[in-house]
Amino acid sequence: MDAILFFRLGDFYEMFGQDAIEASKILGITLTARNKGENKIPMCGIPYHAAETYIAKLTRAGRKVTICEQLSDPNLPGIVDRDVVRTITPGTTFNENILDNKTNNFLISIFPKGDYFGLAIADLTTGEFKVTELNGLKNLKTEIIRLKPSECVIRKDLIAENGNLKNFLKEFEEMYLFEFEDFEDPYKSLLAHFKVKSMDGYGIERWPFGIRAAGILLNYLKNTQKNDLKHITKIGSYSTGEAMLLDESTIQNLELIVTLREAKKEGSLLGVIDKTITSMGGRLMKKWLLRPLIQKEEIEARLDVVEELIKRPERRIELEQILSRILDMERLVARLSCESGNARDLIAVKNSMNAVPKLKRLLEGSVAEMLEYARNDLIENKSLVDLIESAILDEPKLALKEGGIIKEGFYKELDDLKKISSEGKTFIQNLQEREAKRTGINSLKVRYNRVFGYYIEISKSNLSFVPPDYIRKQTLANAERFITPELQEYEEKVLTAEEKIMDLEYKIFLEVKSQILTYIEDIQKNASIIATLDVLQSYANTAIKNRYAKPKINNRFSIEIKGGRHPVVEQMTFSRSFVPNDTDLNCAKRQFMLITGPNMSGKSTYLRQVALITLLAHIGSYVPAESADICMTDRIFTRVGASDNLTKGQSTFMVEMQEAANIINNATEKSLIILDEIGRGTSTYDGMSIAWAICEYIHDKIKAKTLFATHYHELISVVERLERGVNYHVTAKEDAEKGIIFLYKILEGGIDKSYGIEVGKLAGLPIEIINKSKQILEDLEEGILEKSIQEHLKKGKTRVPQDQMNLFGIQSTTMASREHGKITHPALEALKKIDINSITPLEALKKLDELKRQAVRK
Repeated sequence: MDAILFFRLGDFYEMFGQDAIEASKILGITLTARNKGENKIPMCGIPYHAAETYIAKLTRAGRKVTICEQLSDPNLPGIVDRDVVRTITPGTTFNENILDNKTNNFLISIFPKGDYFGLAIADLTTGEFKVTELNGLKNLKTEIIRLKPSECVIRKDLIAENGNLKNFLKEFEEMYLFEFEDFEDPYKSLLAHFKVKSMDGYGIERWPFGIRAAGILLNYLKNTQKNDLKHITKIGSYSTGEAMLLDESTIQNLELIVTLREAKKEGSLLGVIDKTITSMGGRLMKKWLLRPLIQKEEIEARLDVVEELIKRPERRIELEQILSRILDMERLVARLSCESGNARDLIAVKNSMNAVPKLKRLLEGSVAEMLEYARNDLIENKSLVDLIESAILDEPKLALKEGGIIKEGFYKELDDLKKISSEGKTFIQNLQEREAKRTGINSLKVRYNRVFGYYIEISKSNLSFVPPDYIRKQTLANAERFITPELQEYEEKVLTAEEKIMDLEYKIFLEVKSQILTYIEDIQKNASIIATLDVLQSYANTAIKNRYAKPKINNRFSIEIKGGRHPVVEQMTFSRSFVPNDTDLNCAKRQFMLITGPNMSGKSTYLRQVALITLLAHIGSYVPAESADICMTDRIFTRVGASDNLTKGQSTFMVEMQEAANIINNATEKSLIILDEIGRGTSTYDGMSIAWAICEYIHDKIKAKTLFATHYHELISVVERLERGVNYHVTAKEDAEKGIIFLYKILEGGIDKSYGIEVGKLAGLPIEIINKSKQILEDLEEGILEKSIQEHLKKGKTRVPQDQMNLFGIQSTTMASREHGKITHPALEALKKIDINSITPLEALKKLDELKRQAVRK
């Protein structure tokens, strides 16, 4: 395995050779050498007690770290036994300096088969393990973006056979790709781990490629962790069709998890609604947000819980208090299972499990079904709690091999040893007092160090008073150290007892931990239920604080929102007087809404707020509105903003068109489409032609509920002709002194003025440019373009010629076809045949000269 080896030597981890060279660069530590001359070997080292910090730096850099530990006492004679105990990777770390408490640390494995991909997902820190299958790289990309794994594992032979897949996976900069040489049978590995004869009981047999990916991932985890992974107690499956699929554009454009510019949680939707108290609840909140429900009954079940918690504040407040005492049960048992846990983790498990009876009592008499199910499913495990309570000190030491872990009265042999140790220490104190009195040396001290053990120290000035039975042990500059037969006898008894105490306490801890791990499934089930309760109380508290309303869920293909607000923008300090707006979309009469208005007037905010309200309803949350009646929606698509993708050689316009194509090729009549400007990355006529064609195609063919914000006011006439099209505008007024004033209200009817020059004035453009702009605008506003559009509309819609290249892979309705004139000029025909992607500049000039001569001849 390609990893940096940490080799334990005493109190240090040493690295050698190429490992040392690489580690010293990443860690910024001194590189030295072992031996001299030609045989010198590069080396570097770190203190063992600081290893976590250095390992964190290496894994952040995408490197694996293999730990070779001392297994026998280095103080004993002979060779020290050593072995590899664990390999730490970005996806298998338990380091709290790296992990985010409210974010899963997923690692994935992929098994490719033609156009299909088996996908296995695991979080070693929680025990989560799932499989699915996906068709095509596009769907695989969407799922990877949702999961944000830190590591991807692929078997070496599969990578060799699928070169394109390796290049594809390298696109994900935050995910490290590791090849794994695995000779085990993946299916047999799963059977052995779960101790079953068939995987039928887990419901994953329908995913044959997913099963292979899961087996490979399990083998990788066992290979790196060197243990049985007892906390991976089950494997589940899921289908992307079981939830609303959110693509990369939608997740980013709606800023669901982090903001677009700074990639921060604050300012995102998650930042507003996440009021979870437990780490488990925080992780589940994020999962629910990225996998909205598409089953009406499940949505309403969540809403019923939120409603009950709002209406019963005393229950909600007590629930918060109980949750505040519960720690991260999933990661606690995972650490204990993977040999990373300590006695304090056991105490945390006990305290968290102690909350279960209180939760069950609190949920008695619940009206909402989900709360009643939670009460019935929570597991009280008195045996687990009693075992930890009787065995482990309330505040045990962090180190496991230094004693100070086990309670008195739990294990008789340990109690006897502690008594000997305690009495021995008392004896030492008594001996010091007795010898000082016997010798008359008041400064006499009985002391201890690891090298010489116990000794009597006497200053040089008092050496004449030393009794003859004292045996000299060490001479110092200002003192002499002595021992006596009596002191030696007690030293042996005390030190032997202390060593035995530390060894025995560690063994007892391991035994207690082993017994606790037999209850892993109970702990994990409780953790899952507690996480669900936490998310739902978070919804309730957000609704109360931000004045949200309970949405109705319908199957009528309509979205009706009264007084809707943007959940994030209304929280901003500059939005103290956020202007609410209504929305009325349906597939009968108001399916396509075109919105015009000035820049900065709130068009984009309005579009996003409709999408966010719809999404919030689908995760079972209350929504920022006076009232909302939201239809079941299969997908939310967004085409917002403009940006180049220079790393892929794609222009702003190409990115825009790819996003538009994705929407047009995947949206259905059950979808919600948000389009914030289309066609602005190219010339005005090209852009407007594309926008026009898209409007008609969505309206006529897809029939999805659509909000389309545009600066192409000419499209107002187009939408007026659509059977289910409606025009809206964002209001603004002009003031002689203040200039343009934005009112942020959405009203029916189109508006033919953008106020672009006025906005430029507000932005601080020089008055000379403003005046010149007004003059040019007056010259351009002769109605030529609008007149040509009106003439075209009178002629009726036309279709794209069958031989014309179609940007979206569909036969779109477009702007004026040139077929009307039946133009057959040879220069035009020659022009059509030119491949502009392959022609050189010189060839282009020659071709232009030929076309000119053809035109003149004609």
